[in-house]
Amino acid sequence: MANVLLPEIRALLANGELDVLKEFCDEAHPAEVAEALSGLSPEELSKILSLVTPDKAASIFAHLDLHQQVEFANAVDRKLVAELVERMSPDDSAELLRELKQDVAAQILPLVAKEEREDVSRLTSYPEETAGAIMTTEFVSLREDQTVAEALETLRREAPDKETIYYIYVVDSTGRLTGFISLKNLILADPAKTVAEIMQRDVVAVKVDMDQADVAKKILDYDFLAVPVVDDENKLLGIVTFDDVMDVMEEEATEDMYYLASLNTDEHVFTKPFKSVKLRVPWLIVNLGTAILAAFTVSLFKSTISKYVALAVMMPIVAGMGGNAGAQSLTVVVRGLALGEVSIRGSWRALLKEVSVGLLNGAICGTIMGTLAVLWLKNVWLGLIMFASMILNLIIAGLFGALVPLVLRTFRLDPALGSSIFVTTATDVGGFFIFLGLATLLMPYLR
Repeated sequence: MANVLLPEIRALLANGELDVLKEFCDEAHPAEVAEALSGLSPEELSKILSLVTPDKAASIFAHLDLHQQVEFANAVDRKLVAELVERMSPDDSAELLRELKQDVAAQILPLVAKEEREDVSRLTSYPEETAGAIMTTEFVSLREDQTVAEALETLRREAPDKETIYYIYVVDSTGRLTGFISLKNLILADPAKTVAEIMQRDVVAVKVDMDQADVAKKILDYDFLAVPVVDDENKLLGIVTFDDVMDVMEEEATEDMYYLASLNTDEHVFTKPFKSVKLRVPWLIVNLGTAILAAFTVSLFKSTISKYVALAVMMPIVAGMGGNAGAQSLTVVVRGLALGEVSIRGSWRALLKEVSVGLLNGAICGTIMGTLAVLWLKNVWLGLIMFASMILNLIIAGLFGALVPLVLRTFRLDPALGSSIFVTTATDVGGFFIFLGLATLLMPYLR
């Protein structure tokens, strides 16, 4: 059956054509089904998940957006949620329970089977956004003293329920990570040899408390499919797989995008209007305050504007260009910090580069706008003011576009958090003050 759209799904539910929905859920990939079910109410989603096997239902549920999972878990019977949590991978289950209110999670967890409950509880105990929080405990490890034949038997017995076995990690008798071996090398090895004889010992691992962004960078830098997670004693605790890293990258990118737009990451497209207002209005009030500051700056030059009205036509151009240039610098620096391209120690280079770019861009745009001002308003001095103002404000844009995220990172805050408001304030206030200030000084030549 081909993919279906949300209105069609709702129509099939309303008409009781459940066999068609069951066929779609059984035949399509769980990710495709989850995408089609996005936007359904918890009650509608519960009806559809009840049509398929528990394992299939858990697989579909795991691919749903986290916000929809949380909404579902809060609305339906706790036992149903526990059945889904029990069949999901431990890291996915832990992520869901971490997002739920404590009382809801406390009602669900006791209903989960003991072994899965212990795995999930262990993962939720690690701080958010660390390797421990995103790792999975569904992995196969081998002992150094096993023969190749014994190791292959271990894989046949345990691998079907694990995430990946392309590379298998090796531990000693105390559980400490000592090496790794590829599945290919294990299959081709002499069955009588021990794992210790054929494994590679230069294994790259991450500490359980490493930031998830740093874990993602390490996996991408080394082109790993997975990376082992160890504690301070080098004991193997779990693995972070490439798909976990993709989730982290999406989460980090979404977070930065939201912060740059001064939005709360708890909001999504189906958030109720009242909650959206509650999440958005604090930053809008902050923005309103900065807008008042810019307006106050303009009010200082009321007499100047009244003497030469053409200034009112030109001053939004200076401020607007500064805002756009600041957004460009801000985006480049935030991305550089996120990818590890910029460090606090070497931040002066990024700062100097953005100021230089602002100077050059200001000279180019200032020349164009200054020339237009001369041709349009027939005033050479206004053209010079536009030229100078554009250069100075784009320097401010480059300076603050780089400085604001670097300062936030210094204080261990997300570099995108509210950055756009601070940068826009600097370019608006700076642009108006420079442009109108120069106009005030040169007023005898403007008349």
